[in-house]
Amino acid sequence: MDKRAAEELIRAALRRDDPAACELLWDRYAGELLALLQAVLCSRHDAEDVLQTVFVRIVHKRRYLAAARCLDAYVYQIARHEATSFLRRHRRERVVESDAQPWLVTAEAAVASSREATEMLQTALTRLPPLQRQIVVLKTYQDKTFREIAEMLDVSLNTVASRYRYGMEKLRALLKDVEL
Repeated sequence: MDKRAAEELIRAALRRDDPAACELLWDRYAGELLALLQAVLCSRHDAEDVLQTVFVRIVHKRRYLAAARCLDAYVYQIARHEATSFLRRHRRERVVESDAQPWLVTAEAAVASSREATEMLQTALTRLPPLQRQIVVLKTYQDKTFREIAEMLDVSLNTVASRYRYGMEKLRALLKDVEL
């Protein structure tokens, strides 16, 4: 099913207040939101916790969601707000550790030789500013277009492109001596 058909199916279920709408939303967004939250929070465990909170908020706001102009943007906005709230609440205890549980999942993650490369890349990504990290992860690992990212993050297309460029430049500098 294409994206537009899936969105219309979700909207119809939301308008009917059908309990299946929550399952449809989970199937459509959970994987992408988890990846985004992992990029923002640099922790799979925290991302999973925040994802649950995001879906509780989605359930509470389901009537607004049905009427939203852009369903993707609305869902991603809820996720970003929850991640920001989480970071604010845990600011004092937050220390990004390079040896923390892996949160970056790549296609080659199952291959032993690429685990080390994935860990190095994950460490480098944690050193990027959060907004650049979000955009790099969305573009590189979720194959989102700059236009889709701009809508999701509610920023201009030029802002997305420049943050991506600066993020990639920083990654290159951080990984310049590393063979991946």
